[in-house]
Amino acid sequence: MKKEKFLLYSVILNVLLIMAVGGYAFHKRERMIEKIQMVLGKFETPTEKALAKFNNDPLEAVNDSLMIGADSTITCLFLGNSLTYTGVPEEEADKEKRGLTSTSKEKDYVHILLRMISERKKVNIKFSLLNIAQFERTFTKYSFEMNKLSLAENKQPDFLFVQIGENVAKDDIVESEMFENEYVKLLSLFPNSRRIITVPFWPEKEKQYAVTNVAIKSESYLVDISHLGAGTDKKNFASSYKEYTQPGVGAHPGDYGMANIARSLYAAFNVLYD
Repeated sequence: MKKEKFLLYSVILNVLLIMAVGGYAFHKRERMIEKIQMVLGKFETPTEKALAKFNNDPLEAVNDSLMIGADSTITCLFLGNSLTYTGVPEEEADKEKRGLTSTSKEKDYVHILLRMISERKKVNIKFSLLNIAQFERTFTKYSFEMNKLSLAENKQPDFLFVQIGENVAKDDIVESEMFENEYVKLLSLFPNSRRIITVPFWPEKEKQYAVTNVAIKSESYLVDISHLGAGTDKKNFASSYKEYTQPGVGAHPGDYGMANIARSLYAAFNVLYD
């Protein structure tokens, strides 16, 4: 009898243990997938569920300048998502908002690019940056409130940089051309700006084709940064040097990746600037 009870209790304890381990694994599945991908050297786009946890801060703009005492001044406006400007992961000691997973504001792609432009072209820069992830997520439900762009002081900049597409649901692109049409409308608000837009950091063919169509329709300059997020150079990802608790964070560009994004954008700017 005692032996039967012992076996029964053993079975119950094992079942409970399996359930606990299984529950933990299910809860942490996205983080575990990231670790497995890291070991195998394979990187994939963060899930839409993981990306939905970013860019939820109230819409606000940064208006600043980089003055070096030059004779001429240009204006720039950056519109983007978490790669451009957002709150930072809890693992970062410096809580100043910036491009996600850059270790400081000075090391995100926006500020690296601004320094490159200012130093190499010998110009002062007045700039604004604004997180418009809301545009990516809600264009199928209602039009983006364009009046929110008024938060940016540089409303009609000499140069417009737009980095979006990562947060767009794939189904919303496959089923219609609404994203392309709404994106073109957004760009049309800046008729006199030299417009530079990027293919999303994480390569997905549907988004790559859609953004390319946007560049053609709007006559904007296109910079492809998807090769940086493809995993051919793991150092572009923040997960290559730091482990993050929140799924999807480590797949964002770290300092090395941010510098490469800045260099890619500068390659286009360098040709456009006169």
